[in-house]
Amino acid sequence: MVETHLARELDIPAERVWALLEDFGDISWAPGIDKIELIGSGIGMTRRLHIKGIDPIDEVLTAQDASTMSFAYDIPRGVPMPVTNYSANAKVTALDDGRCQIDWYGRAEPQGVSDSDAVAMINGAYEMLLQWIADWFAAEK
Repeated sequence: MVETHLARELDIPAERVWALLEDFGDISWAPGIDKIELIGSGIGMTRRLHIKGIDPIDEVLTAQDASTMSFAYDIPRGVPMPVTNYSANAKVTALDDGRCQIDWYGRAEPQGVSDSDAVAMINGAYEMLLQWIADWFAAEK
């Protein structure tokens, strides 16, 4: 099992970033998704992501807490990396002067790759997610 963590500060109020992330079924801020299927609602819901050229990715919401601006999810099917038992959680923290920090944590079992390669792939995915969030808000200005 490997664990990783990536963080990014944004010049955006935490409440605005949380408003974007708390609707687990809406990830319109992430480019390249052809279709999203929602199965269920609330904790336990699945968002099935259809992306051209790969098998669907099932992301299951396992926890969400608006008071701490955090959520957690597992990917039991379609992990787009050579890992299994993938789980992640994210948290938005208010900083001073209308700024925030987003922390993304992940855990997984590498399959056919080294621990360091698995961590690098997961971190690359988180870096991409964090950049998409930053880009979403930059496009609003």
